[in-house]
Amino acid sequence: MKKSGVRFIAYFGMIALLANLILGLMGYSNHTKEINNVKNQLLKKHVENNIDLTMKYLNNSYGTLRQGSGTLLDSEGKSIEGRFGVVDEILEDLGDKSSIFVKENNDFKRISTNIMSDENERATGTYLGTNHRAYQTVINGQVYIGEAEILGENYYTAYKPITDDNNNVIGLLFVGTPTESLDNIIKVHDDRMDAINVLIIVLRAISLGSLITLVGVSVAGSKSDDEPKKEIVKTEKQIES
Repeated sequence: MKKSGVRFIAYFGMIALLANLILGLMGYSNHTKEINNVKNQLLKKHVENNIDLTMKYLNNSYGTLRQGSGTLLDSEGKSIEGRFGVVDEILEDLGDKSSIFVKENNDFKRISTNIMSDENERATGTYLGTNHRAYQTVINGQVYIGEAEILGENYYTAYKPITDDNNNVIGLLFVGTPTESLDNIIKVHDDRMDAINVLIIVLRAISLGSLITLVGVSVAGSKSDDEPKKEIVKTEKQIES
């Protein structure tokens, strides 16, 4: 095979391998995104279903809620603050964390919850906070669904406004599921994929380096072959003259 043909094959192989290396990196990135998308879709469906179920638990236990003085009142006019039957039932039946908030001025105060603090006490009396990512959505009477941090833990959550007969927001119902387990599974997968992809990238890089060396040797060899030809032509011209 002519040296020009060898160079062509070497150049072509180098370009193909470089493209394969880039596509491999893109494929790994897309694969990781797809796994996270599946995780979020599953969690979203979970909390969407369970926030509606939790609202049914709430209505069955307390009837139509109305706002009292710093609390929510059931259909009999009794405060639901400090009553944990509903939230504990949610934890037992659905496996979710849940809280009931009352609207207090511009914020929301937690008055019933199955979320425990580091001191193993229920996190009642704590506030949502006006800087919470769900705040602007729920204050406008809409359901918020998405990730949120609660007492230092990551949750996939749903916050649904509780409204009175005039459709005024008087409180919030919250359900959430911790994402730690799924996040750890994805991290283990990513770590394993990282190791595999590093090996593949190293092997591809070695192959690419070999091809580059081959091209360099081929070009150098071509130049060295041309030198004797130039000398012969020069000698022939001198003889003719």
